[in-house]
Amino acid sequence: MAGTWKLLRKVTEKKYDELKDSYRTSKLERVDKDLPLGLRINGMIEVPEVDFILGGNDLKIKYPGSSSIVKSYGMFPMGNVRVHRFYLDATDNVYMLQIVADENNIVQECKLFMPYDEVYPDDWDFWLSAHDGYIGLEIFQTKDQTQYFRVWDNDESKTVVEEDAQGNQLTRIPPVPFTEKIYLDPYGESVETVEYDCMLYGRHVNENVDEYLLLAAVNEKDGASVQIMVGIALEPSSLKVI
Repeated sequence: MAGTWKLLRKVTEKKYDELKDSYRTSKLERVDKDLPLGLRINGMIEVPEVDFILGGNDLKIKYPGSSSIVKSYGMFPMGNVRVHRFYLDATDNVYMLQIVADENNIVQECKLFMPYDEVYPDDWDFWLSAHDGYIGLEIFQTKDQTQYFRVWDNDESKTVVEEDAQGNQLTRIPPVPFTEKIYLDPYGESVETVEYDCMLYGRHVNENVDEYLLLAAVNEKDGASVQIMVGIALEPSSLKVI
């Protein structure tokens, strides 16, 4: 991983020894109780490789390895659901497992993401302008010209940015704002708060696999940046939690 992504490195590098102060922690309630799939900080998860094999070399997200450790946990509400994020210390990279669950804690969506690129903008209007900011346009293109198409949509807030000679419209919707609390230990004694303006994109890699791209303006205490993550949908039942 490059010399950026300070927060992601932090949430996976922090070490926590539960035995070091067992008396004190026994008086505290864990923040990772009763989470989807039984995931918890310091627990282990095994991700199946089959979708990565089906995606082949065209898939930008790479297989994290057979097992990863959950180093920290984040959460935020979005409408009627809760979004749970588990930050994984994998073999060669940091990964983020994002699980969306309803009010009954039933999993509605499960995606695995890894960092792809990060930008420190001089011109934030290019990314966040209410009229034509890049975050929220219907198409996002990576540096190697790979195109991803907007997945989230909102007809009520959609605006037309421009039209081409054939009358085809390029539209934008505002990015989705949310604030995530990231717990760096099982008892919530060390917490990071991160603000996002985010949009989800996707593409068909082949007839078997879709790949997603999460584009976000991120504001945290170490600074602000535009972060790009690539991801893949996983079947919750295929994950093995240890």
